[in-house]
Amino acid sequence: MTGGRLRTVISQTCIVIVIAASLAGIFVSSHIIGIAAGIALAVFLALSWRRFTVATWITVSLCAVLLALALLRGIDLHTLSRGLERMGFLATLLALLGALRVVASDAPEILRAGRYLTTRPPGRRYLAMNFGGHVFGVLINLGGIAILLEMTRRSLEETSGHLPAHLREWRLRRMTTAVLRGFSLAPLWSPIGLGLNALLLAMPDLRYGDVAPAGLAAAVLFLGWGWFLDWIGAPRIPAGLKPGPSPRTADWSSVAILVTHVGLLAGLVFVMHAGTGLQFQQALLIAVPAYSLAWAAWLGHRGGTGAMTQARHAATGTIRRFPLAAAEIGVFASAGLLSVLVLELLPIDQVQAAVASIIGAPWQMITLLNLSMFGLAAVGINPIITASVMGSLVTQLDIPGLSDAAAALSLAGTWGCVMGFTPLITTVVYAGALIGRTPSVVGLRWNGLYCLSSLALWTVGVGIVVELAML
Repeated sequence: MTGGRLRTVISQTCIVIVIAASLAGIFVSSHIIGIAAGIALAVFLALSWRRFTVATWITVSLCAVLLALALLRGIDLHTLSRGLERMGFLATLLALLGALRVVASDAPEILRAGRYLTTRPPGRRYLAMNFGGHVFGVLINLGGIAILLEMTRRSLEETSGHLPAHLREWRLRRMTTAVLRGFSLAPLWSPIGLGLNALLLAMPDLRYGDVAPAGLAAAVLFLGWGWFLDWIGAPRIPAGLKPGPSPRTADWSSVAILVTHVGLLAGLVFVMHAGTGLQFQQALLIAVPAYSLAWAAWLGHRGGTGAMTQARHAATGTIRRFPLAAAEIGVFASAGLLSVLVLELLPIDQVQAAVASIIGAPWQMITLLNLSMFGLAAVGINPIITASVMGSLVTQLDIPGLSDAAAALSLAGTWGCVMGFTPLITTVVYAGALIGRTPSVVGLRWNGLYCLSSLALWTVGVGIVVELAML
């Protein structure tokens, strides 16, 4: 076995250990579980450093420095284990969500749905692509962006060749930004995504139902605002250049199937949570791999390859992908540990006094939270780090008039605003690479007005709501 192959096998084994430890922690309470997950993750990251991005290096280095400081100050075993367990949970969730991506790549309805959405008439194309980015992102994360933008490129090549260059560029811009904006809305409500679950971990008294209904309503408002900006900024197309009706390449039922998958998976999480007494995150860790394997088995049964064969293929494909996700695992896992270490190292009483001297009203804290998250993300700090740390701080500072739900909702909305903005965010870099444009063009030039105006409206809106709630 070559050295590279040996590193890959050890890396895969380490993530399997982290997953096993996180699942074991559902049923057994022991400091050993968190420590085992932490050691396995440390080995995985040490072996996978070649795949790190700048953002990964920043967060992993910060995590290592704060961990060393905490150990020097004598952090107690219970607190350390709790931080390592959070670290293991986020790494496990990200790894297991890869199973959905592997299964979806073999599902014919995914391609049919993507073809249907990318061939909608111009008047409905923005809404269709935004919705597609939302649903595809919930199910298969960045894989959903890849599918939709690749189909977008092909669709434009087939239907826009008669248009001038500036109109072809506008159509590419419209469809790309629609997908990015839809994808960015998931942190507001998705029960199976990393965004909202990171906030739920950081704010232990917060419940999914405290945030999700308002978050879903906010997602609709964001969609409407993006559509409005797209509508008022659209160039006029001369009548002679308008295309005829799009060919009927697929029907809407494929999209309905994807929505059904999202609903069934979310429903499984809620049923397990309510019926077994498991915590929400614990139910999620069991439901995601179970549903992925069941979906794979159904595809195998329907396609004739055999249910067990297809399920084994999904499991093997998921494990093979673990080293490829090293950059994301490093960032997201670090967020879980940082949310504990920061509280351990900061003098909370002094911070609370300083905040009280500066912040005179809840809307001011909302403004501080939102601008801090957006600004830090703009210079490369992944929003999950800011959300985890600030969420933990808010629970300790006990700011009059600011509930955990309002703070979490505010952070989730800002997360959605910045995810398609800065060239240092993975989604923007990835989208730019897929369509052959620089991240600066996709994020700042194409999506900048939407992101900045959405941030301003969101901050003002949430600030007004928290002030009215005090009356």
